[in-house]
Amino acid sequence: MSEISLVRRILLRLEQAEARELNPHFQDDYRIAWIAVLRASRGETEPLVSATYTVLGLHPDKVWPAIVARRHAQTGRHYEAIFGGDLYPEASSPKKPVRSVRPDPPKENSA
Repeated sequence: MSEISLVRRILLRLEQAEARELNPHFQDDYRIAWIAVLRASRGETEPLVSATYTVLGLHPDKVWPAIVARRHAQTGRHYEAIFGGDLYPEASSPKKPVRSVRPDPPKENSA
């Protein structure tokens, strides 16, 4: 399979997933992924950054803080009761630290 046909298949799957998605935030995620794959296939060095800027107008590292700030602005003093935690909850982000999960050690064959 050629590189071009693989990229086309990936882009088609992302388009189909975006079209089926009802949540507009997830639609944005699929659109960012689509643009990033296209730009990576063309040799762009930071396709995710440029794709996120194109769709959301922000650097990827600033998306979560912007979401939290918007929630805080909308809820005011009720923010903590609704969402809990601090204004910029690094620890309560849905992502785990990169090295928090270790693979199981290989099992020895007892032959």
